[in-house]
Amino acid sequence: MMKLQMCIAIVALFLSCSNNKKQTETVQQTAKFKSDILLENTVVKPLSAPNSTAKYELTLTISGKNMLDGMATFKIVDEAGEEVECKTFPARRLIQKEYKTANSALQEVHIREVVDRYFEDENDLAFL
Repeated sequence: MMKLQMCIAIVALFLSCSNNKKQTETVQQTAKFKSDILLENTVVKPLSAPNSTAKYELTLTISGKNMLDGMATFKIVDEAGEEVECKTFPARRLIQKEYKTANSALQEVHIREVVDRYFEDENDLAFL
């Protein structure tokens, strides 16, 4: 009887240790994902729909190891928090013609400027 109780205690100990490890791994993965965000610009405004007063949250995010090899995500979320549109593409697509042949440092600065000013001009939305 004593051996059976000892076995049950040891099994319970191993099971509880293994469950705690899985929770820790999940937290680390979430933290790692958020640290990949390099730059983000968000604005809340109405879209150009006739007779509509609804406002949308528009977000342009650059994530990855660096600006030039990263991915850009353009997302539109409605007032209820529902995702209306989400497009992901290489961040290099944000580089305009004049900067295509520039060195990598200038291209990174240019991507930062494009993201920072992206929602200032309505015509930029067609750029995607």
